[in-house]
Formats: sequence, C-alpha cells, structure tokens
Amino acid sequence: MKNEDISHHLSGKIEKIGAVDIVVGVLCKNVETTILHVLNVVSEGLHKYFSEYKKIIVVSDGHSSDRTVELANIFQPYNGIEKIVTNDIVKGGKGAGVRTVFKIASELDAKVVVLVDGDLLSIRPEWIYEFSSPVLYGRADLVVPYYIRDKYDGVITNSLAYPFTRALYGLDIRQPIAGEYGISKSLYEMLLHHPLFPKDFGIDIFIVTSASANEMEVKEGLFSLKIHESTTRYLEPETLIVPMFRQVTGTMFELAEYYENYWKNNRKKASGRKAKGFLRQKPIPARVDIDKIKEYFEKEYKSSEKTIKSILSPNLMKKMTKAVKNIENFDAEMWAEVVYSFAAFYKKAKKKTERSAALDALKTLWLGRFLSYAIETRDMDWNEAEEIIQEQARIFEDKMKYLLSIY
Repeated sequence: MKNEDISHHLSGKIEKIGAVDIVVGVLCKNVETTILHVLNVVSEGLHKYFSEYKKIIVVSDGHSSDRTVELANIFQPYNGIEKIVTNDIVKGGKGAGVRTVFKIASELDAKVVVLVDGDLLSIRPEWIYEFSSPVLYGRADLVVPYYIRDKYDGVITNSLAYPFTRALYGLDIRQPIAGEYGISKSLYEMLLHHPLFPKDFGIDIFIVTSASANEMEVKEGLFSLKIHESTTRYLEPETLIVPMFRQVTGTMFELAEYYENYWKNNRKKASGRKAKGFLRQKPIPARVDIDKIKEYFEKEYKSSEKTIKSILSPNLMKKMTKAVKNIENFDAEMWAEVVYSFAAFYKKAKKKTERSAALDALKTLWLGRFLSYAIETRDMDWNEAEEIIQEQARIFEDKMKYLLSIY
C-alpha cells in the first residue's frame, strides 16, 4: 500500500514511548456518542488486569466529520497507560484503521494487539483480559470472540463466512468476522507483509483465514452479548449490508485462490460442534422485514439473472429458477453449490468488472438464501435456529468434492 509512512510527529511520540507489551487499537469513524464509553472501559480493563505490563491505547480514526477525534484527544486514561490518537495512515475503511494500529504496534514491538470498534456499547473491562491473556501467555496467536447473537443477526456470517471458512480450512470458528480480536506479534507482522491486506470490511475474514492457512493457533473466547451502535443498520440491504457483503465475499474468494494449495492439500474436517446453550442469556432481538427483503430480492434477481445464468451450471440454474418461484425451496444444499460455483468463477474471471458483477449477483442469491432461512426459522428460538446453521455448515463440508471438481 502506498503513502503509509508514519508521520514525523507520530514517530516522535512512538520513540518517546518505547517498547510496550499491549496495544489496544480502537477503530473509529464518526462515533462521538460512544467513543468516551469505549475508551473508559478499555482503560479500566488495562488498569485492572494488566497493571504490571506496559500498555497503550491507539485510537485510529477514519477521518471523522464529527467530534470523535476531539473527544479522544480530551480523554485521560489511568496513570501508566499511554495514548496515541491518529488518523488512518492509508485511505480506506476498517482495514485502513487496522493497518494503522498494526504499524504502530510493530514500531512499539508490542507482544499483543487487541482490536475493538469505537461504537461498542456492550464492551466490558473483562473483554480486554479475555482478548489479551491467551496471546500474552503463549496459548494463542488469535483470539476470536463468540458473540451471543440473534438468529437474524450476523447475516453474512451465518450463511457464508462461517460455513465457507469451516469447510475449506477446517476451522470451526463460529464468527470469523466478529470485529474484535486479540492478535500476537507473529501474526500481525505476517499480516502487515501479506499482499492481500484489505483496506475495508474484508479485514476480518482476512485476519482469521490467514491465521488458519498459516497454521497459527486460533482460539475462540469471550462468550458474551455484543451490542454496537451500527447494528440497527445491518438489515437495511441498501445501506451498510450490501457494500459489506461485496468486501467480505470478495476478500474471502481472493484468499481461497491465494491459499488454494493449502486447502486442497491440508484441509482437515472440523469436528462437528453442537449448538452452544447459553442458559438464561438471550441475544438482543434483530428485526427482519421478510416482505421488504423479498421485494428487494425479486427486483435484484431480475437485473442479475443473466449473470447468474452465465455462472451456474444448467442443472443448478434449473433448480434456482424453481427456488425463485418458491423461495422456501432455496435449501442449504443448493446454496453450497451456488457459493462454490461463484468461488470457482471468481478465480477464473480476471477482469475486475466480471468479478464485481459476480459479487453483485451472489449478493442477490444470498438474500434469497437468507429469506428461505428466515421463513424456516420464523417460529424457532435462536438455539433451534443455530441447529439449522450448523447443518448448513456440515453440508458445505460434504459439498467440498463439488468445489474440488470445478475449481
């Protein structure tokens, strides 16, 4: 990536601070209503659990237009905790913020980096301990949270990122695009030098996939509710979810191509997990307007049908045509074949325009699969719905022969 040098001013600050043990990177853009809450909790967690370690909070801001930076600059952490507030050193989205944090951590020779979003409402001081301690004590290179989420939340994760990652890399990490992580020095240094480092929402799947394909120690932890300010916009297809889908899926397919030799030759089947029971802890409900999404899907399908037909086999296209007429027939088996067909096409399509059109078409079909799942699980509680998601992941594993035959 070009133009990513650390400024002279920032270099001076880093030099003055010297080596540290823990960096907590807080990724921000226009989060003036939540930034002080997040910083307070991070500061408390570092102070409470890591008093004997050298630590720093790095706020990386994606050029906010509100008071985020002003408030971050005003904030005073506990004594013994350093703080740096900076703009992202490269242009982009979340990935640009992560790269900024990694570069600063590298300069500070940090043993562990914790990444958190600046709009988290549910963050607790214990989270800092949960993310940091397995890495500090040499038990993990990557700690990924398992958030307790509603059956309609995590819509890209449930039907795409989770089953695809589990099937190809044998990694049964339930939420590979969870958003928050604990990361070792060996992992963040490797990621900094990776040619596919994304500058946007693809960063989450990039971190998890790269760690797995490089056989680093990945652990699941932090079983907790997650509430963040932007969740309310996730199920509005036209706003946040569509660009997020393109970025996550595009990165996921690029990584599948990059690590092709690994997953073809070293793939290990993930041990089938049982749905976790969270006793009395219930997720925050996510509202879904099935009629609205169905209307959006039907409109999008008409405009994408030509591209879809050019990617799917005639037999699969025949099934798809039937499923569009009766969306409840869009089952997990067909969905796995659809995803694998698009992954294979994405590898062969070298033009950006072809790849972009393919992602848009898959986004449409993904909405169709989500509709089918939403109707199937309408009267289920979230534990029962989790069994449907687990069965879908098993089907993705069983369909690997199909992917290998077309990739």
